[in-house]
Amino acid sequence: MKRKLVSTVGIISGLIVINIIISAQVAEKEAFASALKKLRAEHRQSPTHDEPTRLLQTASIGTGGVRITFNDLREYRFSRKASNPIPEKLKALQGKEVNIAGYMIPMSEALDVTEFMLVQMPFFGCCYSVPPEPNETVMVKMQKGKSTPYVYSPIRVTGIFKIQETKIDGFVVSVYEIEASQVKETDAKDKDVIQHQAGTPTPGGF
Repeated sequence: MKRKLVSTVGIISGLIVINIIISAQVAEKEAFASALKKLRAEHRQSPTHDEPTRLLQTASIGTGGVRITFNDLREYRFSRKASNPIPEKLKALQGKEVNIAGYMIPMSEALDVTEFMLVQMPFFGCCYSVPPEPNETVMVKMQKGKSTPYVYSPIRVTGIFKIQETKIDGFVVSVYEIEASQVKETDAKDKDVIQHQAGTPTPGGF
């Protein structure tokens, strides 16, 4: 009887822990979505630019800059509670041209997109059980006077890399930023896109 009671208590405790973990993930996901929604709303209210030049092109060989991946970005162990050092190889890219593959989450516009979040896989779907961490997103800002249309397919972004937080109501949604000079659709054979879908690590371009 005592053994059965202990077993029952153990099962109940396990269920409580699982519920706490699930609740925390849901809360984090809701907070991220809320912050993203507010960021979009703020950009809708901002002054519109003069007629921008749309930059989306078909995928082609010869993308400029250093190739980096989301595996590289995750090496910065970002913490909201502790100040962890930024890896030297990421610090060395500050202000340099890079290129990275990912998926676009536009802030407001759907045709002439001037700012968007770049993530490893589409967020508003079933690809993430929890939202991406700040070291797994990139805030992309097109160069002044330039824009790109929104697409669901994977893209490759080229531009100037910055380690810089995007924060909304105290919630950090990204620790990276790229001032983009070029946005290209890339195909399913892009090795970084394949790696992102498979979830297996491959070396970056360093």
